[in-house]
Amino acid sequence: MKKYSSILLLCICLLFWACEEEPETDTTPPTVSITHPEPLSSVSEITSVTCIATDNDSVQTVELWIDSMAMGIFDSISPYELPWNTVPYPDSSEHIITVRAEDLNNNISDSEPVIVTVNNSTSHPQAVNIISIVYTLADMTITFEQSTDSDFFSYELLRSGSEEGNKNSLGIFSSINDTVIHITNFDPLTAAWYWIRTADIHGYTSTGSGYYILDDPPLPVTLDPVVFLDSLFVINWSRNTEDDFHSYSVFESLNPTMSSAVEVFQSTDSIITEFNHFEIEESQYRYYQVVVKDYWGLMSASNIEMGTSWTLFNETYGDFSYDYGRCVLQTLDEGYIVAGNTSTVGNSFSNVLLVKTDVKGNQEWIKSITFSATDRSNAVTEGSDGGFIVVGNTISENDGSQDVLLLKTDGIGTVEWHQAYGTNQDEIGNSVYPAADGGYIICGQAVSANTGFNFAYLIKVDGSGNESWSRTFGADANDYGYSVIQANDGGYAIAGMTRSSGDSDGDAWLIKTDGDGQQEWSQTYGGDGTESARAIQQTVDGGFILLGHTNSFGSGNNDAFLVKTDAAGNQQWSQTYGGTATDHGRSVDQTDDGGYIIAGYTDSFGTNGFDFWLIKTDTEGNLEWHETYTGYGDDRGLWGQQTVDGGYVITGYSDSNSNSVPDVVLVKTDHLGNTD
Repeated sequence: MKKYSSILLLCICLLFWACEEEPETDTTPPTVSITHPEPLSSVSEITSVTCIATDNDSVQTVELWIDSMAMGIFDSISPYELPWNTVPYPDSSEHIITVRAEDLNNNISDSEPVIVTVNNSTSHPQAVNIISIVYTLADMTITFEQSTDSDFFSYELLRSGSEEGNKNSLGIFSSINDTVIHITNFDPLTAAWYWIRTADIHGYTSTGSGYYILDDPPLPVTLDPVVFLDSLFVINWSRNTEDDFHSYSVFESLNPTMSSAVEVFQSTDSIITEFNHFEIEESQYRYYQVVVKDYWGLMSASNIEMGTSWTLFNETYGDFSYDYGRCVLQTLDEGYIVAGNTSTVGNSFSNVLLVKTDVKGNQEWIKSITFSATDRSNAVTEGSDGGFIVVGNTISENDGSQDVLLLKTDGIGTVEWHQAYGTNQDEIGNSVYPAADGGYIICGQAVSANTGFNFAYLIKVDGSGNESWSRTFGADANDYGYSVIQANDGGYAIAGMTRSSGDSDGDAWLIKTDGDGQQEWSQTYGGDGTESARAIQQTVDGGFILLGHTNSFGSGNNDAFLVKTDAAGNQQWSQTYGGTATDHGRSVDQTDDGGYIIAGYTDSFGTNGFDFWLIKTDTEGNLEWHETYTGYGDDRGLWGQQTVDGGYVITGYSDSNSNSVPDVVLVKTDHLGNTD
């Protein structure tokens, strides 16, 4: 019995001990509260949610909940901080933040909710812009601004075919200092927009301004005026300095519009900006343009410049004296000789003036020749030896009257001999023409000792100036001989003006003589007013062309007057030229095309004073064109002719200068009357 009692007692003790060591179960949850952010505040980017969590034992974790959804964001070490990325949430959206705490016995509790508003409107990185895009044939270099954001993550190069189109990525670059990008996949002939997109570590991005690329044609060069030197055109242009330069091409055309142009030069060296175009024939017009080409085949064209191998000029000769050009002749060396007179005090006292130029109008020499108080030359012709025969008038040593003056110079203007012809009355020489026998025929006017009227005066001299015979023509009125030629039949034809034919106002007059100066016939031309023939030439059909002036037709003022006759002097047609003022024709020359070139002066066109005047007609005298060469004073053209290059030359005088004193003027034009 005692044995069982002991066993029972032992069991009771063990049970008591077991019940006393078993711990109580923890059912108390932790406490947790959010300390940041403040309720109703704004949050942005990655917001740190902080909280305080306590427990009677220990807190195992805290977890972030947004809008009643677990975010899977935990922290187990105090102080507790839970990062919340607000980037995916729309701006101005409200959200509920709670933090759930859990202890070691899996007791949980939630904080009081905090309502916040997401505002990431100022969170995007600073946009960076492209500074420049340059490219060569193989490489495009894109330079852009550097980001200043401390949370920089990357640059991305974007491209689109339009400003609003989809942007395609060409690469992402993670170095903040890498602001130069090179690409090889590009086509500058296709329009493209480029951008730089900047991203920060939070995933925010900003895109800079677009940069448009479409390769422009190269900048055009400027073509300088083309210079003609001997047998070549010197062609210069400005340099193209663009990086994508490829070549220059010089094009030549016969037309100012550059139609049917041909390439005459090409260079791929941008430094070469000159081309010498050799073997250019004289009396030509050519038109030039320089085309610049770039790597991509784009081109631009320069201005068009005319190159002319015509010799053109408008020159004056003389100094402070009064200098008059009265006749011009193209010489055998293709230069020019101008005859006239010069005076330091005006026309009352003057010397014979000779000016010799080269083909370009450059003065070779000038001579002032005097034999008396007043000497003047009115016409000149070239001798077979290269010297010059000059006719005009001089003062007689015997009686003080005017005599016809004839002088011969060598090729540099040195006088070899001179002769005077006349009586104690006045005689003037207006024209000289080389005769077939080596002598010269002179015409002018002579005053009759009996009546005091002028006669047309004709003198034949030998090669040394010795008089062979002389004749006068006219009656008891004023008659003048202005121009003489030797006709095809060996006789002579004189153009002038007569008042002894029945018209007291005067008619244009044509006298035909035989080889001894005996009159064969004469004809007059004109209307009821005053006409005069100042120049004559025999035409290719054997007839004659006369030029002068008339006031019988048109405006009633003087007009240039052109008369065409047959070989017997019968008028075939006549034409007048001019405007509403005073117009004079002084010389005529049949041109290579069978038409006529007329030189004179006019105040019907241009300035208020007289202007040089050049008229071109067809074979019937119909006007083809006319040109004036003007200054601001008294500019009178007195003689002109066609030149060997097909252009024209005209001489006279002008006081359109700083001292208002006449200078000799020599104008050389092309076949259309242009001087530049």
